[in-house]
Amino acid sequence: MICRWCVGFLFLMVAGVQAQFEPEVMPDTTGVMLAPELQGSIAALESGDVVAAIVELQDIVRSDATHEQALRVLASAYLKLKDYTQAIATCRQIGAIDSTDAGIRVALGYLYQQLGDLAQAEQYYKEALGVNPNLIQAYQGLGWVHLMRGELEMAMDMITETTERASNYAPNYILMGRVLTAQGFFEDAVIAYNRAFALQSALRDTYGILLQELRLRHGLKR
Repeated sequence: MICRWCVGFLFLMVAGVQAQFEPEVMPDTTGVMLAPELQGSIAALESGDVVAAIVELQDIVRSDATHEQALRVLASAYLKLKDYTQAIATCRQIGAIDSTDAGIRVALGYLYQQLGDLAQAEQYYKEALGVNPNLIQAYQGLGWVHLMRGELEMAMDMITETTERASNYAPNYILMGRVLTAQGFFEDAVIAYNRAFALQSALRDTYGILLQELRLRHGLKR
């Protein structure tokens, strides 16, 4: 749990409103050593006292602006408070420390998306792919950006890119269902949603309503 807080923010994206950025894509951080000075802030986060954690982390970062672990935990704490502006500023600091970090660019894309700045979101997702062309979360982010703009064919292209790299990535089929619904292919959308739920049953808790609405609205029985 401690290590998860330490570096997990990189992919803490996904999707209060979008399946591609749920925290289930946390990287495996087994073996990551946590700096001793972060123990207090981690304990505060785990107890739910996010504000206290932020205060302590800010003190650490003031003393050492390059403390990458502290910055990652701080970004995660801001995200828990939905303080996207502060999370963006912190992620930019992380990006300046590690210019090869594709994940932090995806995180920035997500954060700008939450602020409604789709142009900036698209820019960071594309930058992430420039660093790592196989990063499926970046393709997913672009797919949702295109969907939000009504660029349905371009959104489907991003779904295809994801499928070619990770055919069993469940959130991709949520995105596919949304795009197919927007295109009017309702039966195909049902298939996509069912595929997502078969791959990751927990998605049904959040997105099962989309499948129910499709069936009721269009008289679909599958």
